[in-house]
Amino acid sequence: MQAQHAESSTGFQIALLIEDIVEAKNISDGLREIGIFAHFYQSLDELWVSLNTYTPDLCIIDVKLMSQGTLLFKNHPKVQEDELKYAFYYKDSTKLLLNSTHGLNHYGLLRAEVDIVDQLKSILRRRNEELRLSQQNETMMRRVERLKMRGQRLSEAQEESHKLRSQHQRVKKLINQFGTVNSANEYLNRLITFFDAWEECESFGVYHLNSTGQKLIAPKAKKAKYKILPDLWLTSENENGIASYAQEMAFDVSYGLISDRLLTLKIYGTEENPDVIVVGHFREDQLENFEWDLLENKLNSEYRKALINFYRSESDKSSQQNIFDTFQIMDDIQYHQAKTDHKYVVVSFSKLVHKVMTNLENRFHWKSFAREFQTDLREILTGDFHIANLGVENFVISLDKKFIETDYPKLKAFLADFQLWRYFEDTSVVLTDDINPTAKFIAPAAVNVMRQTKETAAFDSFEEDYLYTHSFENRQIEI
Repeated sequence: MQAQHAESSTGFQIALLIEDIVEAKNISDGLREIGIFAHFYQSLDELWVSLNTYTPDLCIIDVKLMSQGTLLFKNHPKVQEDELKYAFYYKDSTKLLLNSTHGLNHYGLLRAEVDIVDQLKSILRRRNEELRLSQQNETMMRRVERLKMRGQRLSEAQEESHKLRSQHQRVKKLINQFGTVNSANEYLNRLITFFDAWEECESFGVYHLNSTGQKLIAPKAKKAKYKILPDLWLTSENENGIASYAQEMAFDVSYGLISDRLLTLKIYGTEENPDVIVVGHFREDQLENFEWDLLENKLNSEYRKALINFYRSESDKSSQQNIFDTFQIMDDIQYHQAKTDHKYVVVSFSKLVHKVMTNLENRFHWKSFAREFQTDLREILTGDFHIANLGVENFVISLDKKFIETDYPKLKAFLADFQLWRYFEDTSVVLTDDINPTAKFIAPAAVNVMRQTKETAAFDSFEEDYLYTHSFENRQIEI
């Protein structure tokens, strides 16, 4: 008889193997009270075939149907492998057949003469708890797997991070040997020294563009690992750095002269293409997984710093003016009515100099003062301005007329805020003293400047008396 299939409202599946349909209905009614519907089978071979396609949550087996011909229930693969969960049904008249259940891992016995519902509840409660724990275990196993995978990813990420940090430290340690340079020429010389000293570098060459951008040239240097590559004329002017075709030419030439296993590093400045290329042969076995991109970025950074330092130095030089040049320009205005785009201001530090001369015990740091004063001053002035120092006390500043209305007030405010006390060894002694510099416009003539800045006879007299009174021998100052 074909099994009668019905789905449980709770998803719990039970298979009944009962010979007597009346007894099967009695058990089925008991299960229905609990809310479970069963699959009904009347022969072992029918159940056997069905078990090959699915596994119910529980089987209830009539002890009379544990064998059929050569089929034995206990020999079914799912019974032997403990995949199938089952209980046995018997009556007092078939009690002797229970002997055949000995040794089987069953969930209990259902006696026909006792209230079937209570017996079913006891067995189903146990089985249901097992299923709940099994599902919970599966959930936990999936969570454990997710955690394992996450842990593995974290471990891999940590390992990758450690490798990256190690590479960063390696490159940082390497690049620290490079030092600071202040121009493109200095950079090229340092670059050659850097690669020549690098133990893992076997040999290398360097190319950069000449001033016209029409030729690749190699710096001249005598180093053990450095190969002076031949100059390469280019088919067109490279205005935006070394073009791709020029890079290929450099590589092809280096291939025969340096090695057949080459690596190229490109060093960029402000252009789209690199300004410098390094073609080298390196010990690959000692540089496995080396962060070449990181090294290239570091070299680019040092190169750009060199360019900035150079431009800044040139800018400082353009604003710095010799006092004799200033006098010449002023006298051209006075004697030849030369046109000028500047107004002239004398900044006097006479109060500061007086304080320094009357406090010999308190050292004043002249170098830091002069450097920072002029650097900060350049930050606030605009246009075409010049700074010239006249002796220790005075600076002559040429202000651009176009910006005079903004620059002169900024200059006055700057002088008022400039903290001169910072440059004394003992700052507490001078914190409250009035040592601020003064600023005055002056007519453009060398004589006017000298008259304005000439030290008065009274000050000369004071200085002479002071130096005699406070002898250097008594203060143990060596000159």
